[in-house]
Amino acid sequence: MPDADGLYLWAPEGTGLWGYANCLWIISGSDAAVIDTPYDGPLTEAMIAAARPWLGDRTVRTVVNTHANGDHSFGNHLFPEAEIIATNGGHDHQHHEPTPQEMHALVHNTPPDLPLGRYLRDHFSVFDFTSARLTLPTKTFSGQHTFSVGDKEVELYEVGPAHHVGDLVARVGDVVCTGDVFFHGDHPPHWAGPLQNIINACELVLSFDPRVIIPGHGRPTDQAALEEHLVYLRTVQREVHRCYEAGLSAEKTMDELFQRQDFYPHLGLPERLMIVIELEHSHLSGSSSPSVLELSSKAAAWSYR
Repeated sequence: MPDADGLYLWAPEGTGLWGYANCLWIISGSDAAVIDTPYDGPLTEAMIAAARPWLGDRTVRTVVNTHANGDHSFGNHLFPEAEIIATNGGHDHQHHEPTPQEMHALVHNTPPDLPLGRYLRDHFSVFDFTSARLTLPTKTFSGQHTFSVGDKEVELYEVGPAHHVGDLVARVGDVVCTGDVFFHGDHPPHWAGPLQNIINACELVLSFDPRVIIPGHGRPTDQAALEEHLVYLRTVQREVHRCYEAGLSAEKTMDELFQRQDFYPHLGLPERLMIVIELEHSHLSGSSSPSVLELSSKAAAWSYR
């Protein structure tokens, strides 16, 4: 948790993994806030313990959830005195997200002989979902919202639907938390889209001229890395649209992309691109978006094929 003038980053794991999200602590004067909370109780308690030397006897008065996914919000309940801020869209979509209890059941009760059951056990059994609790936002906004933490101003900008229905990015001076509109080091899974909305969100972050960019997952970085990610997003968008217009299915599009040895081999979790392609196809065709379980099942099947 290195100090950057009152900003402290909780970055529990690296790339190639699901569920380990970055969380930013803002500690200034007698006040404290946290942007995003971890996936389960033990992780959240470990984060609080790591912050204690800088937090002192302060109380966290504000929690921000960049979107409704559990790996950014399931630790909310361990900040009982905090106001929890999210976008209107993020709050509303919490009712459609798998709860901690449902995640526990999916991980442990989905048949292990099915690709989804195996995949969930391989990637999510490390989390203790019985220790998590769904705690909804208590304050919501649309557009833009600003609040203070001591002498620091925190600016929140709604950018969803993009990665998720109700995404926001947070700006604290020259540091920007992107939430999951930016994954650094892995292929991203995006659950809402279309891709153009994600591109627009990343371009907004660059317009802030940030010194430090904190992605939803992966190591903190700079503008050059986000610009490189934008090239990736535009390449995916172009190739998916080309294949769609040629009549290729999402599965055939995925196969065509990964038959190329040069298609971003340094990025982890390539099966997650199956989620992005399926969603982009639904936007292009004007059909309803597949469910989270349908998308996850397709990604799991591709990963073990």
